[in-house]
Amino acid sequence: MPPRQLPGMLCLPTMKTPCALYYFSSTGNSLAVALALAQCLDAPDPVSIPGSLVLPDPYAASREVEKVGFVFPVHRATLPEMARGFIEQMPVREDCYYFAISTHTLFGMNEFWDIDEVLSAKGALLNYAAAVRMTGNVGLLNPDFRSVERRQHLMEAQIAEIAEAINNRQENYFRRSVKLLGRLVRTFTEQRRNSIRFRVDERCTRCGVCAAVCPAQNISVGIDASQAPVRSDKCEACLACVHWCPAGALSTATRLHQHYHHPQIRPEQLNPERFNHETSDIA
Repeated sequence: MPPRQLPGMLCLPTMKTPCALYYFSSTGNSLAVALALAQCLDAPDPVSIPGSLVLPDPYAASREVEKVGFVFPVHRATLPEMARGFIEQMPVREDCYYFAISTHTLFGMNEFWDIDEVLSAKGALLNYAAAVRMTGNVGLLNPDFRSVERRQHLMEAQIAEIAEAINNRQENYFRRSVKLLGRLVRTFTEQRRNSIRFRVDERCTRCGVCAAVCPAQNISVGIDASQAPVRSDKCEACLACVHWCPAGALSTATRLHQHYHHPQIRPEQLNPERFNHETSDIA
């Protein structure tokens, strides 16, 4: 397994306390943020939420620490469904400091309020939240190298500030005024999500990368050389399969998203617990 860190991060010196960091990532943006944040917090490697679900105790890393954080992309105006379910089942403690970092291309909306509602119902609070704008793949945006590099430098500076706030256990007031608008956006995008149709063209080499990066284990690649990847009905609509296909053989029927993944992240880092298993079965 290659080192799970990003080069060149400059972190502010602060008092550090034990911390657990969980992430959900499809393009690699949120993982890049999680790795940079873990480096500044002097925390253990971030834990993949999809990967942790196959472990005997998905919440082992969070049971004895003083701080627990979640890093994820904004999906349909809030956090991904899998991340929400993970937090809903997490054992929480009133004295633990909880924080959340979202990544987005255009804007965030209800993600922090929704997490706070889940934690509040269990006797805890979301103490701190921050959004990090990243290069993405929404609509007709087509990021070039310079824009990706510029956004990466801005992210690193922001992460250093976020880490300082977290190490000092700062609390902040996150946006709560767009709940109704967020619900409308989510309803619209949920309908679009349910209508997504994927295409696989003749460039498919059946390498198994799409199955390995899928957080929902929704894709299977059989041993028949003529069989294209097959999906079931558990799709998270994260489009990781599209972004990471090395042959560019996967796309959506509407073609509303550009192919993009973070340049400093490798596909095996997204769900390391499953990647080698999935790809070795196809080789």
